[in-house]
Amino acid sequence: MAAIKALVKPELLRWARGRAKVKPEDAAKAAHVPVERLQAWERENSEEAPTLGQLRDLAAKYHFPLAVFYLPEPPKDFAPLRDFRRLANVEEEPISANLAYHIRSAYDRRELALELFQEINSEPRRFPLAATIKDNPEKVGRAIREFLKVDSDSQMRAAGQGKAFDYWRRRLEENDILVFVVSGPHWSVDLKEMRGFAIAMPNLPVIVVNGKDYSQGGKAFTLIHELCHVLLGESAISNGAGEDPALRPADRRIERFCDAVAAATLMPLELIASFTEVARAELHEWSDEELRRIGGAIGVSRQALLLRFVTIKLATWSYYRERHDAFEEEYRQQAEDRAKKKKPVPIKRHIMLMSWNGRGFTRLVLRSYYDQRITLNDVSSYLGTKVKHIPALEHAAFQAAE
Repeated sequence: MAAIKALVKPELLRWARGRAKVKPEDAAKAAHVPVERLQAWERENSEEAPTLGQLRDLAAKYHFPLAVFYLPEPPKDFAPLRDFRRLANVEEEPISANLAYHIRSAYDRRELALELFQEINSEPRRFPLAATIKDNPEKVGRAIREFLKVDSDSQMRAAGQGKAFDYWRRRLEENDILVFVVSGPHWSVDLKEMRGFAIAMPNLPVIVVNGKDYSQGGKAFTLIHELCHVLLGESAISNGAGEDPALRPADRRIERFCDAVAAATLMPLELIASFTEVARAELHEWSDEELRRIGGAIGVSRQALLLRFVTIKLATWSYYRERHDAFEEEYRQQAEDRAKKKKPVPIKRHIMLMSWNGRGFTRLVLRSYYDQRITLNDVSSYLGTKVKHIPALEHAAFQAAE
């Protein structure tokens, strides 16, 4: 009996593969056909078409629901992110398939969140802050701290508990900013490709942070750096290469500004001046021990603290660049060591899902369920979990901050 062909338009097949950033060879492999057959399916006015089983294989590879392929025409794509990265192969493959999936997922969850707000007869608070690169980073940093209601004591208390990123993330989520974390072994993205990206919107902006940075302080810096892009009103993607001399001058100025704002937010002058070593310091080359002790107390990385010292004239740019390379090499070596061990630390399902979806999005989905606007199966689908994991996820979502 001949296999039934799927009634799918070639333009939908081309659009889905293009948006998923999957190469023809990889797509053909997923569908178990020669690449020439896949190209025939995608050719305009072609009479060739995949079987339903092959279409399911492609949907899984592209990470799209099957229903997308039966739309009358390709949906409008999301707005592109301004690229502040520096990659060796940027001309050949500016965005990997995994990163394309996370960008798509972030846009999709934001759209879903907006729909859920409407379902419960509410709306997200409008994001009130804005900035330009001509602004004083110190003033912008103070404005962010005031908006988020951050004080030095609670910040340092969270840092002492090893929860610096969690602290800042919660502050953002409590002000209707969606924060997602790329985590887990599936669809992972290398830090060299992306540390974070932002979807800058006047209501319900989104920030995505790469969980492969195992440092709470490092993720906190990325979080506020991307928040600065939201203030600038420009959706953007970064990988920490702002100091690369090969980056375009205009992009480098913006990245430096966002770094300076993140440093001023996380390390206000009055906070770092409270440390005796800083109050009495003059321009010099700071040791790893000094950077680790002060940075650990504040909840920032050594690299971020050294950047702050450059800003307040306690370290030079040349010394920062020298140490920057050493820090990057250290991070790379640590990542390699983890990979060699091949003993992943088991993470409970609800904790991983909370990291992935964020507290703000998870609470919104659950509140929609409480208001009987969606079903329990909807909750399971929206949060990407089985029904049996929902109680633990619910407890984590509404747990008070320590």
